[in-house]
Amino acid sequence: MAALTEPARSVTGRGAYMWETMNMLWPAPARVERPGRAGQGREKTEYLVLPSEARPVLLLPRRPRRAAAAALRHYKASASGSQRYLLRSLALAARVGLADALPHRIIVESAGNGPDADVVSYLRKVLDCDLVVSLRIGPPRANRKPVLELFSPRGEVLGFAKVGVTGLTRELVRAEAAALDVLGAATLGRLEVPRLLHHGQWRDHEVLVQAPLSGSGRPGSRAELTAAMAEVAAVQGVVTSPVSRSDYWRGLRSRLEACPPSETAGALLRVMHDLEAMATTTRVAFGSWHGDWTPWNMAFSGGRVLVWDWERFEDGVPVGFDAVHYQVQRAVTRNGTEAQAAAEMALFTAPMTLGPLGVRPGVAVFVAALYLIEIATRYLHDEAAEAGAALGDVGNWLLPTLSRFAGRQAAPPPPGRVQP
Repeated sequence: MAALTEPARSVTGRGAYMWETMNMLWPAPARVERPGRAGQGREKTEYLVLPSEARPVLLLPRRPRRAAAAALRHYKASASGSQRYLLRSLALAARVGLADALPHRIIVESAGNGPDADVVSYLRKVLDCDLVVSLRIGPPRANRKPVLELFSPRGEVLGFAKVGVTGLTRELVRAEAAALDVLGAATLGRLEVPRLLHHGQWRDHEVLVQAPLSGSGRPGSRAELTAAMAEVAAVQGVVTSPVSRSDYWRGLRSRLEACPPSETAGALLRVMHDLEAMATTTRVAFGSWHGDWTPWNMAFSGGRVLVWDWERFEDGVPVGFDAVHYQVQRAVTRNGTEAQAAAEMALFTAPMTLGPLGVRPGVAVFVAALYLIEIATRYLHDEAAEAGAALGDVGNWLLPTLSRFAGRQAAPPPPGRVQP
């Protein structure tokens, strides 16, 4: 990230991250300042900070008003009915100029030194059109990166740009570009994915631009969701094999061994050791998965499921991972379920969750356990706890569940009983 400027030193947390991001996207000699501090004679853009500088989630261009209104209308494509009503109301206020009364603002004074001077100049060059941007500020997590929504001066949505600024996020932006290439070439009936508009490099950063998806906001059915997940699983073919003989099992162990050394990583390796016998006797279907399929990464429209954020897309994983991930994330984030309880529930309900995808009950519980090891490995690899992610400390919520499950599988049968 860019060094803290004077305004950034007066705020912390999410606010400081916003200032760091703005200074990185508009690097010196451009200036990013509070109103009244900017210089004279350069092109200036004023951004409204919502809801405040201390807790920013969205930066809107004050002008043109149509672009500000559009940024509010499209802020949450997966929003509920009440959220959509609120956003539409705020958009109408912005359209007629009422947003001008908002107190928290940032002035960006461009450097004017060519198409690579700042991110907006770069995007105008590669997309060959005039545009304005809004900026979304996400919560702390390992894969947090700048996400810009792109608008024409008339308020038409042109697309979304992601900027990879760290080793991890640059890797994820490249991965998403590759995933959109694969999915764009596939024949999809139940699923709609964004069209890749651009992938390139600006300064030291990886940049991806994708076309917008337009959802209706209507509630979708479980059958629609399952059909779309099945389509993703089969997009590059499905093969069945014993888990222990799969590239996935070997790769999972290697990734876990490569994580920063910790008691949690060591305990998860012991879990895999205790599950070795089960992995040898259990045959699983392997296909593709989205990798982060959640209620806020999708919408329903016209009988199809619109899904974005494909940076974790991967082939050769157990069929059903997307369904378990969706269940766990929805339970914790939308329903307020305690994280460890959500992990336990994933194992207990696995036959019901994965049955519609053709996974047999006895296999389903093992697939759910593999998912829990997978997501724990991801969080450890990404150092999610250190980044402040809400579920980053996997030792406190995933490890106890997995250790109990593995212990039950590894335990010998009681005397006089034949283990089935």
